[in-house]
Amino acid sequence: MQIKKLKERYPDLTYSEKPLKINTAHLFFYENPYYFAIPKRTLTSAETELLQTLFQAPAPIFKNERLAEWHTLLFTQEEVIIKPEQPSYRITQFQIQSTPPSKKTLLEWQKALISFFAQDTELLMLTEDYGILIEKVVGSLLGEEELDAIATTLESDFYIQVHFFMGLFHEKDALLRDLFAEEQRLFRQNSSQLVQTVESNCLPMIAEQLTSSLLSRAIGQLFEKDETWKPLIKALWEQQGNLSMTAKALFMHRNTIQYRIDKFQELTNLSLRKTDGLLFAYLSCLLYETKK
Repeated sequence: MQIKKLKERYPDLTYSEKPLKINTAHLFFYENPYYFAIPKRTLTSAETELLQTLFQAPAPIFKNERLAEWHTLLFTQEEVIIKPEQPSYRITQFQIQSTPPSKKTLLEWQKALISFFAQDTELLMLTEDYGILIEKVVGSLLGEEELDAIATTLESDFYIQVHFFMGLFHEKDALLRDLFAEEQRLFRQNSSQLVQTVESNCLPMIAEQLTSSLLSRAIGQLFEKDETWKPLIKALWEQQGNLSMTAKALFMHRNTIQYRIDKFQELTNLSLRKTDGLLFAYLSCLLYETKK
């Protein structure tokens, strides 16, 4: 590994052949034979994503072989012999948003967190503020509302704010590593919601694919001229195209909403009454906000 060249690019980088003490101000990596850390404040989001793609995080020490196996499967590029298992799994990521607590408080918080889930749920703490919960898809699982209530309860009991990301159901096979990596990218969008899901976070990622679309840019120019289109499109999307609910959400008369929809089609020939048209307008809105 060319650690000296990396040091030239990032002068604040520190490295050692022994594990470094973990903290929240740095990103930590391991590439044989070095452990190294780079201050987060010196990195752009693009650099962070590139480094996380090129280098793996230093492996935590786990209490049992099963946790170590899950870590190898999900967080490294090592080959793993996967034993066929009947149930599917759901992986829920969590990120502590508040100042990291003491080690004792964090352990108590973890015990409280895992107590809300089925007895065979696995908890992997990767850093002092990020971890995952692995559940077998058997019986009833907690939903978004229950997880939201758990986040609120834990914050009131421990003064620790946490955000969750609920993944889809996946079989434990060779594809799981890549599926989970995509769910990680979705979670890194840093939504303000306490509980996030694939469906809640996927559209901004899809919108990024429209960067080269001239049609989407044309809609964005409309937003530049009049940003009042954005709340209308967002409300229509959130209310699944229901005009009455949209009018209520925007504190506007239903007839005004209808007039605005007709005006938008007059300007663009894109119908917000059709699901496809509304989806394209909504994605263009997300892309416009990202670029702005």
